[in-house]
Amino acid sequence: MKIRASIGTAAALGIESLKTAAEPTTGYLMQYYSGHCSSNCAFCPQAAESSGKTDHLSRILWPDYPLSKITQKLIVNPGPIKRICIQTINFPNWKNNLVSILASLKEKGNRLPISVCCVPAKKEFFQQLKKKGTTRIGIALDCATPDLFNDIKGKNRGINVSWDQMLSTLKDAIAVFGSSFTTTHLIIGLGETEEEALRFIQKFLNHNITIGLFAFTPIKGTALAEKKQPPLKTYRRIQLAKYLLETKNISLSDLSFNDQGQLIHFGLPLEELRSIIQMGKPFLTSGCPHCNRPFYNESPNKELYNFPRNLTSIELQGILDSFKNQI
Repeated sequence: MKIRASIGTAAALGIESLKTAAEPTTGYLMQYYSGHCSSNCAFCPQAAESSGKTDHLSRILWPDYPLSKITQKLIVNPGPIKRICIQTINFPNWKNNLVSILASLKEKGNRLPISVCCVPAKKEFFQQLKKKGTTRIGIALDCATPDLFNDIKGKNRGINVSWDQMLSTLKDAIAVFGSSFTTTHLIIGLGETEEEALRFIQKFLNHNITIGLFAFTPIKGTALAEKKQPPLKTYRRIQLAKYLLETKNISLSDLSFNDQGQLIHFGLPLEELRSIIQMGKPFLTSGCPHCNRPFYNESPNKELYNFPRNLTSIELQGILDSFKNQI
């Protein structure tokens, strides 16, 4: 049986010889399938209508390996890996395939917590996943609004999955795992306003759901290959506001937006904001515990959207400078 692992994960486990600027602290695995996913997300190289390579997710290479080799490494010598994340894809028999992966980890004596980023499924299947050792579940909405979801992932992509069905799936996931062990994802740069993004964030924080924040990344062969990434200043504003909402320094009503939905005031005194920015925490990769997704959204040679490690003093000063005239 085969499984895919991100190239960074394979390097961290000693399977590949690769020097990285930041090691992953989660072992990122993805179900192996020789064809494309039957879902059709406009940003994804795995999508049904994508001409992108099936050994990629976002900009990352995911080679395939024998499942036994990966599980052995994760159990005997996980190195920096503190969590396992399994990305599902939609293909015939994906459920049995996933259960087999979990069973293999359990039988070998895995002690690492396991997240499953799951395509839509029912409560009964989530119960099965929990029995097999899954400790956290992720249901990725990805889009900030129902209309964007329809355009990017749903009916306008020929897929019979609606925003409401995804919310129902999230409710089923919460019923099994609890809201504190349920994650969703939000991709910035798909066409939402900053206000829409932050309303999404507040909505799910109100239910104690963890939110993993991503920057849209154009990938060759996908429907959105020609779309640009979001401006870094936009992403930084959303990161900072998200952190303030998560830590309950503010509520959504404290934020101010202009007529274009751009965030123009954070609702805190200037010196307090400066102090929070200088901590660096708002700009670290967000999501499940120990998820740092190194260079998932950008090349290591470019300014990072999400930092997979603590920021340097130069990076912190650069971010502080970028907020001039904004705070």
